[in-house]
Amino acid sequence: MKTHEAVAQKPMRGGMAVSIAAAAAVFGALLSGPTFAQAAEWAKTLAAAKKEGRVFFYGSTPVQAGQRLLAGFKKAYPDIAIDYTRLSSGEMVSRIDQERASGADGGDVWLGAEVLWFQARDKEGRLLKLVGPNAADWPKQYWRSPNSVTIGIEPFVMVYNTKLVPNPPKRYADLLTPEFKGRIGANELAASSVVAWYDWMEKTQMPDYLSRLKSLNVKLYASAVGTSQAIASGEIVATPGTATVTTTKPLMDQGAPINFVRPVPAFGFEYAAAAFGWSKRPNAAVVLMDFLMSVEGQTILYGTGEGASPRPNIPGAMPASEIQAFDASKYPPEVVRAYREHWNRIMK
Repeated sequence: MKTHEAVAQKPMRGGMAVSIAAAAAVFGALLSGPTFAQAAEWAKTLAAAKKEGRVFFYGSTPVQAGQRLLAGFKKAYPDIAIDYTRLSSGEMVSRIDQERASGADGGDVWLGAEVLWFQARDKEGRLLKLVGPNAADWPKQYWRSPNSVTIGIEPFVMVYNTKLVPNPPKRYADLLTPEFKGRIGANELAASSVVAWYDWMEKTQMPDYLSRLKSLNVKLYASAVGTSQAIASGEIVATPGTATVTTTKPLMDQGAPINFVRPVPAFGFEYAAAAFGWSKRPNAAVVLMDFLMSVEGQTILYGTGEGASPRPNIPGAMPASEIQAFDASKYPPEVVRAYREHWNRIMK
């Protein structure tokens, strides 16, 4: 302290003033980042995760995105083995709830589209606190509960076979014409986000949308993955809006005759994620969550142009402002159930 006081009392000229200003800037940066105590606590978490040695990751994103995340996590944390299981959001909810109820060893982290499920589990106190350095600067508007976050935003897109549809569609109505009868596909209501998309279409685009789909003998698929694969194979030629970029772009990269159009307006959904409070490997679970929220993890997921990142300035990612994500709070179970009944009456 005496040395600091003596220096402060001396006149500051030239280089000394610059040096002190630089030191102050560095000190300010240190204060704005994790404290020493926080850094020490995170080091303990990393050590405990290394001792646990493994983490089980559940994903409802397409397989390619999951595989990229696996490779990235293994590179970042070679001492923590990672296992990946992919199921649709609806299937995954059933599996996780069964594991939770029985106490069976299973998943540690889930990345899926059922935002309300995450919020409900957090309200019950069943999610782990996210304490990693990347949670500290995660954008506030993308926290969905105290311990769950939006990991990314993805639009629903119109997808078509480039060999079988010579004139790319521009509007939703472009694929609802007699020439596409028996040749288009759409998704079943496997997730509340798909429910919201159909509901949005009826309310804002075409009140008779479902009846028009039905009149064209639309083929129904369990997920966007199946729809995109069917378009690539020529089983169907297009989908008027229930496919996703993450199920389409990997096929494009493999040379499949398939492309997509992001319509205007665009409607999308959020992928949320959290670490389970009943995890047998809680430290490894928190480390995986921190990786998903990192610049590296976000670049792996969305740097290929497959969606929008909550983090700004992720190279290659879509701007989040260009996608209208559905509000999960408007689709509680009773609303989803009522819409399913409405949809089934027309489509089945």
